[in-house]
Amino acid sequence: MVQSREDLVKWSLQKAEEYFSSAGLNFEASRLFPAAEETFRAIETSLEALLFHQGIKSIEYPGKDKNFTGRLALQFLIRDNLVNTHKISRDVQNKYLEVASALHTAGYVQGRMFSKSEVKSYLKAAEDILTLVKSIVKA
Repeated sequence: MVQSREDLVKWSLQKAEEYFSSAGLNFEASRLFPAAEETFRAIETSLEALLFHQGIKSIEYPGKDKNFTGRLALQFLIRDNLVNTHKISRDVQNKYLEVASALHTAGYVQGRMFSKSEVKSYLKAAEDILTLVKSIVKA
């Protein structure tokens, strides 16, 4: 298990890079749905790394009766700790939510296909977000 905040940030960035690399390979092989999924994971893990860098210890958000965990908690943490504190722009959050929404709805729509241009735009966003997070973490 990861021992320190710095190790957690490094581990998250390494995973984000692995997801991004995998997304690129899937895209080149015209496996667009897996490419979109891996692209989302790259974006998500990059933002988690930034949250860990900001001092968040776990992806949990307090609720009225119990703590939220998982992706819903992550969305709240991104909003409160990164967007509202101006660590990232609302555009970055919106791109994260756009990709998340596309994947979520694809799970409910039989035969949903991603276009090459759509996945390419997601890959570009993932690359931009990963670069942004690396620049903040390394600064």
